[in-house]
Amino acid sequence: MNQQEWLIDEAMPPDAVAIEQMEREIGSSQRGSRESFSQPQAVNLAVRLQDIMIWDTKKWFGDAEMRLDALVVHGHATPGEAASVYMPKTFRFPGIKSQDRLPTGENGLLIFYGEALHFLDIFITVSRDRQDSEDLATLLHNNSQSPNFQGAVNSLLGLAGATPGLMAVGTAIGGASILGNLARQVLSKVTGNTIGLYHTSWLQYKDGFGIGRHPERASHNVKDLSFWYEIIREEPS
Repeated sequence: MNQQEWLIDEAMPPDAVAIEQMEREIGSSQRGSRESFSQPQAVNLAVRLQDIMIWDTKKWFGDAEMRLDALVVHGHATPGEAASVYMPKTFRFPGIKSQDRLPTGENGLLIFYGEALHFLDIFITVSRDRQDSEDLATLLHNNSQSPNFQGAVNSLLGLAGATPGLMAVGTAIGGASILGNLARQVLSKVTGNTIGLYHTSWLQYKDGFGIGRHPERASHNVKDLSFWYEIIREEPS
């Protein structure tokens, strides 16, 4: 994917340190190492967007109908269930004027709640909404027979079952990126002025899933929008 297709793209391929750690965590037994490493466990996470400001709707008169679509892709796959590896969300906001904050409530906009394993990819798009446009879950389902969709989902489903090897995890991370691109493309066909706003990827091994506030201070500001988000780990009761 061309990074310019996402106004903010913080996803970086795993570096040598990350690859070494991943090998140690998920490949030691395959290499016959005598060292004992606990297998990675799925982690229950929530991702929430906060303080989403629309500084300019690009509309001269009246208000605008806005929609925000989020896709979160993770490596906690259920065998044979394509929808288990991604979570699409669509939020619609009527009557938005320039310099309005989107009404997301005190706790923010929940775009993901569930278990993640190996990695967490986040994609956010903002569009001028059109009447009767379908939500992102339906759009992806309608494109589920396309080669790109099937290839991406199959690579993610390859993580189901027994502990996968390093190559399988790397392939799945690539599949997540393909799925995010597909979401942006299908949205651009049914909405007005779709903006591929944000993409990032967090590794379980190297990044601890990015738990915390992003950015650490202030907000992301891009294309007449601003926001920040947080990744929260839910501890077992």
